[in-house]
Amino acid sequence: MGVKINIKGNKETSEHKDAIALKEIFETEFRNKQIDGEILIICNATLFGQSTKDIDLIAIGKFDKYRQRLKTKSRTKNQGTNTIETLDQEMRTVFINDFCFVFETKRHRATDIQLNGLTLTVKYNNKRSDVTTQSENQKYSLKGFFEDRINFSPMICNFIWLRNVSWDSIKNLLGDNTNIHDKHNYLPSTFSVPFLMQLACIQTTPWTPFDYKTNNIKGYSTFNCLKRNQEIDFDEIDRIFDLFKKVKEGSGELTRRKISHITSKILNDQQYAKAIGDKLIVISGRAGTGKTIKLLSIACDLATLQGARSLILTYNHALVSDIKRTLALAEIPDGIDDYTVNISTLHKFFYELVVGFEIGESVKESKNNKKYILNFVKNYKEHLTTLIEYLDLELIGDKEISDLMKTRHQQVGWDYLLIDEAQDWSELEKNVIFRIFGKEKVIIADGVDQLIRSQNKCNWTRALKPNIGFKKTHEKKGLRQKVNLVEFVNQFADKLNVNWKLEPKKELIGGKIIISTKEYEQSLHQRQFDLCVKNGNSAYEMMFLVPPSLVERYQTTDEYDRPKEDKRFRHLEKYKNYGINIWDGTSAELRTEYVVDLNSHKLLQYESCRGLEGWTVINLDFDKFIEYKMQTFTEEENNELALESFEEKRNRFVYLWALIPMTRAIDTLVITLKDKESYVSKVLREIYEENPDFIEWIE
Repeated sequence: MGVKINIKGNKETSEHKDAIALKEIFETEFRNKQIDGEILIICNATLFGQSTKDIDLIAIGKFDKYRQRLKTKSRTKNQGTNTIETLDQEMRTVFINDFCFVFETKRHRATDIQLNGLTLTVKYNNKRSDVTTQSENQKYSLKGFFEDRINFSPMICNFIWLRNVSWDSIKNLLGDNTNIHDKHNYLPSTFSVPFLMQLACIQTTPWTPFDYKTNNIKGYSTFNCLKRNQEIDFDEIDRIFDLFKKVKEGSGELTRRKISHITSKILNDQQYAKAIGDKLIVISGRAGTGKTIKLLSIACDLATLQGARSLILTYNHALVSDIKRTLALAEIPDGIDDYTVNISTLHKFFYELVVGFEIGESVKESKNNKKYILNFVKNYKEHLTTLIEYLDLELIGDKEISDLMKTRHQQVGWDYLLIDEAQDWSELEKNVIFRIFGKEKVIIADGVDQLIRSQNKCNWTRALKPNIGFKKTHEKKGLRQKVNLVEFVNQFADKLNVNWKLEPKKELIGGKIIISTKEYEQSLHQRQFDLCVKNGNSAYEMMFLVPPSLVERYQTTDEYDRPKEDKRFRHLEKYKNYGINIWDGTSAELRTEYVVDLNSHKLLQYESCRGLEGWTVINLDFDKFIEYKMQTFTEEENNELALESFEEKRNRFVYLWALIPMTRAIDTLVITLKDKESYVSKVLREIYEENPDFIEWIE
């Protein structure tokens, strides 16, 4: 039979050429040898749903009776102590049963490559990009992809294939440091399969079995990527790598429209475009005026037109997940040596800054030389305050900032920072951004007076002159919601004495509101879902929002079977019995991922809905959410005159907050109420009685 080798992937890419070269290396090894097996090489793979999605090459294989003489350590079971021990490195006969490898390919010359210990960096636009961390991230993303899709959990080895660098050049890079000569994962332009397996044994140590007849270890070892009783199902693996294509082709009209919008190159038509890179750019407007999608469009424009690396910052995990999904479907690359658009939570980004500058005694070092900080979010304000103090004392200056941008290029070396809901940032966070990156690299979306994290608005333009220090746009039209929904929200705000007025876009005619004092029922859902599909959308375009009262905590275990607590939607099983598939974003485990199943509806807490949208949005127990926000409101200290009472401040803050979930729907907004005698219920009833033509009331 021999060894069957197949290649899967886009033939029009450079990675496909790499796949052909890898196939030839395997063919050379197995030519004229009596070895049976199968290898699947996947090029230019998209790991849809994972934090690192773009993979150059993946190779998965299994063999029958293939062996090599390799210099490697080995593991075995000590029969006396019943523990696993590691045997010294020496030449061994190793039977290679199966493998799973991931390759990051680089075409840089040897002169553009540097080694700092075991961290390999390449030169990109006069900056250093960390390929070692990128390669590690790919390994863990591939592992997560397999586990999520087919419950398959192989041991994965990752390699950096330097396509234009010889082995002699790699040895020169390694230098005289013998400690790293047998620890690296670098492949030269040409190599043999035994060389590849030699490096693989560094990451996955072979196993030497025990011979009970001789009461000694056997004279051979085995290399495996699979656990006992696992098999490689090549057909199943082939199928899951079509997931991205299937999701993209099956995406609803709303998703396709969003992808079209962010890739439509809007900058040529905008007056503020020439000021980017020279002034602070402010995109100002209320909820529903398209600020977030405009930020995303600008970032994509800067990437594709200027080759820039742009990072969008938000505090909302759910928004991070949604935008990552959109960027993946738009096929915007997430590599380190190409144009890219990425998104991160602001806490994660500031964490990278503090770790990178190694500020204070809080920065620790792990066994594998990785820097980290324990309880960063708990002491978040103190860390940023210390960072500002270092800048004030000039312990961090231009040189240190420049060095950080090079050494941690992938994490913090961005050409532009785009900040969502900037009005809700703290002055401390703003000052750090301006001091390290400069206002010229910053583009912000200002949501005017909608505050969630704080009751005090952040002033980004203080001490800056209009058109000299900053350029500001004013978005006044509602670009998300249809006319009836905009009118409904305007009336709701007016009855609650909230300063809010949005101008509808007349072309977006229609829109419906359904208010129910009953629980959300299967018949109501089916009616709305059918309409959603009729308009060309999938289940993903329907979004459920829930208050804390509909979220329960429960005990579960982590991957190491250690107990932990998680959260879930209280009616998950009931909805499942209704035939409503839910992606439960209340769970901490799912919150950093994004939906990959087109048949799943998003479900999030109200607290996580900002920046998101849906064709149909269902606000469950909306009055209970208002009640919760009223009960948990605490007044913050500020330097303003006490012109409002506590109740006035609380009501203004909470009712402005309430407008956020009200402005998520594009076509249909469904609201369920727990108590029809509550104040909010009575206000909604008044609006219904004034507008029965586009509002439906269900008792």
